[in-house]
Amino acid sequence: MSASPIARQATQCQNIPSKRIHITDSSQLPIDYSTTPGGTLYSTTPGGTRIVYERSTLMFLRNSPLSQTPPNIPDCPSIISKGVDTRPKRENGLRRSPIKKSKLFIRIVLVLEVIALLL
Repeated sequence: MSASPIARQATQCQNIPSKRIHITDSSQLPIDYSTTPGGTLYSTTPGGTRIVYERSTLMFLRNSPLSQTPPNIPDCPSIISKGVDTRPKRENGLRRSPIKKSKLFIRIVLVLEVIALLL
């Protein structure tokens, strides 16, 4: 089964107007890169979709309940900050050497943290 003649027709492409500038130093980049003078932020997705965030809308929505952290979220640093060493430093500024813990031990600690938060 072949595609219809309309589906096989090639579409005409149009180039997106652009300007290339040769930059030799990072100081030549503008401070407000990807923003307009009015404060509008813009970006593109890897697929090429253009995203525009107007400053006035962002400022209006910053106090929205949806933009806040949920009020009863448990504080579980071992879950939230995986890969980050949250152990306190000793008086000399050094941390103790890491101890290899079993998966069962880690699960028990997580369960105890959640239970402690619920009490």
